[in-house]
Amino acid sequence: MDPQITKHYQGHLGILLEPALVAALARVQQDVGKAGLIAAVLDVLDFVCPTDSCGALVFYRQQKPLSLLHRFHPVARQVDADIYSTGPYALDPQYRLFLQGCDSGAYWLRDIAPDDFYSSPYYQSFYSKTGVADSIDVLWRIDDDTALVFFMQRNIHSNDFTAADLMALRLILPLLSAALSRHYQLAAHLPQRHSDDNTHLQVECTLSNFASSLLTKRERDVLLYLLRGYSSALTAEKLNTSDGTVKIHRKNIYRKLEIGSQAELFSLFINCIPFARPDEQTDPLALYQQAQSPRMKTSL
Repeated sequence: MDPQITKHYQGHLGILLEPALVAALARVQQDVGKAGLIAAVLDVLDFVCPTDSCGALVFYRQQKPLSLLHRFHPVARQVDADIYSTGPYALDPQYRLFLQGCDSGAYWLRDIAPDDFYSSPYYQSFYSKTGVADSIDVLWRIDDDTALVFFMQRNIHSNDFTAADLMALRLILPLLSAALSRHYQLAAHLPQRHSDDNTHLQVECTLSNFASSLLTKRERDVLLYLLRGYSSALTAEKLNTSDGTVKIHRKNIYRKLEIGSQAELFSLFINCIPFARPDEQTDPLALYQQAQSPRMKTSL
């Protein structure tokens, strides 16, 4: 990394009485019950833990995430931010943590990501192309099925977050949580749900049935861990089998799907989502391949 373009941030642990932070916290209190609260909370978080990109979205258990606000630095970004909600979110460690019922709090990617995350199809084919190098998510639960998420990101030209950054965020969270609780007691300010949540149903259907016509049940179990970034060793531990057996399953998966890389696997998974039929148990991969066959014949 070129030291000339590397930014260095310091976590703010001793700033609770700094005038700028006091003013930012005052704006949070003033905006409770108003449309500007999300931006005001982001201002506080970004002051306490400086970022290159940040924003807010809503996680739902039964539908795709809803973007509320996004302030991003376009450096090295090769994918549009909106692509996240078309399917990749299903493999996001932060979203998986939400589905597992985690408490409200600040979560550092390095603490929650699977052990082979940086070699995963999700990372190589999507996350790495966003230009983001490190992230912390501040998750605040509205209810069991819904959470407001503030994402804090550093790009590839900045230094990573530190334990001090995480501690600073956790110190300020009680003040912000109190404001958010008062804010969301007003029903009029609950996040508006998507009018069409079929995308999420198709994503869930794809996760449940992807390649089911080609792979055995155990191979599909291994496939899902592979997509999410689990190493062979950790997958073996999760499935109570041997590392060698998992590696054989991975080899068979690549052979049966006729792919040769993680990128091809991710692309195949994403391409199958529009073909999923939530009301059926049909393999979306089979439907996708059927749709491609006429095109291949035409090109010949």
